[in-house]
Amino acid sequence: MEVQIIDDARDLLAIEAAWWELLGRAVHAQPTMTPAWLSSWWRVFGDTGGRELRVVAIRAAGGELVALIPLLRRWVVRDRVFPVATLELLGSGEPVEDEICSELIGAVVAEGREKIAARAFAEALSGGDLGAWDELSLSAMNTADPVVPLLAEALSRRGAAVEVAETEVCPYIALPSSWDEYLAMLGREKRYFVRRTLRDLETWAGPGGMALRRAEDRRDLTRGFQILQGLHEERWGGPGAFRSERFRKFHDLVTHRLLHERRASLDLCWLEVRGEPVAVLYNVAHQGHVHFYQSGRRRDVPRGVRPGIGLHLMAIQRAITMGQRTYELLARADQYKHQISPGSERRLVTLSAVAPTMRARAVSGARRTARTLVNSAREVTRSCAALGGARGQ
Repeated sequence: MEVQIIDDARDLLAIEAAWWELLGRAVHAQPTMTPAWLSSWWRVFGDTGGRELRVVAIRAAGGELVALIPLLRRWVVRDRVFPVATLELLGSGEPVEDEICSELIGAVVAEGREKIAARAFAEALSGGDLGAWDELSLSAMNTADPVVPLLAEALSRRGAAVEVAETEVCPYIALPSSWDEYLAMLGREKRYFVRRTLRDLETWAGPGGMALRRAEDRRDLTRGFQILQGLHEERWGGPGAFRSERFRKFHDLVTHRLLHERRASLDLCWLEVRGEPVAVLYNVAHQGHVHFYQSGRRRDVPRGVRPGIGLHLMAIQRAITMGQRTYELLARADQYKHQISPGSERRLVTLSAVAPTMRARAVSGARRTARTLVNSAREVTRSCAALGGARGQ
């Protein structure tokens, strides 16, 4: 294996064609692993927080790209005290106010090359090819991805202290070949809920009163994005995620790129009732996986009418017609996600590793000690408060 560390955005751009091709040979390739998503993310966030590119490209003899691990390096102050040199996945680690919430990210590895790629990455990491580091944090990865346990094992063998922890649960729908099969996958109550949602929406709209629009060109995209921001704000009673300038800039870049990208696609659609937009949906698709990302809806609709859920169901119908494989509802415990899915779930994990160096271990130990002392102090405070309350009775 030949390992190349890409630390310049121009070099990352130069391998995009090979990156797209590699995605076609990977097992769990997702829209959030594509150059369209991650290169756009780097353009927006790469100049913040002292971030430095550290993308690991692994090639077989002859130059074929077999793995790409899109990382960055930066200094992070942990627990407000400890400066830590951290390696993170591109698409993660933004400030909360700008957070993109990329999910199902991780290493892109050709099927059958997972073990050798994990070993090559661990060797490069321990050999200092990525520079000095204290912690590795690979977040929002799919626990079913075969490369996750192999990376953990390879890093452990090199002396790193490794932990893999589940963080989020993401409902999803394994799409069948027809709408009737989808309904059959649901339990009786869910099936009734789906049918009634569509029926009530049609009744409210009236004959010919409902129209589904989709962004097909730049003009449509501008219109659709305005609707998305407006209905998202109405749904949540404020600007929500769109209050962040970097958040808006990222989605402006990625949606324009996906609009005409043949290897991934944007599905920004909205539902109009009597000429007025009442719900909007922002989905991204790649290699049979449709990711629901963002939505919005009007709130001033009759009780029992659910335009947002109805639009999701229309998007599921379209995905089935197009032969897509999954409809990913992603994290957040919204009730409707469980009402329209048969119960299938993906679990996100974070793989964390502490470098096998004196400094990294000392910092990790000091952080554990500090957290223990803080927790002990809180427990003493709670006990004293409880004792004081008991005496006052």
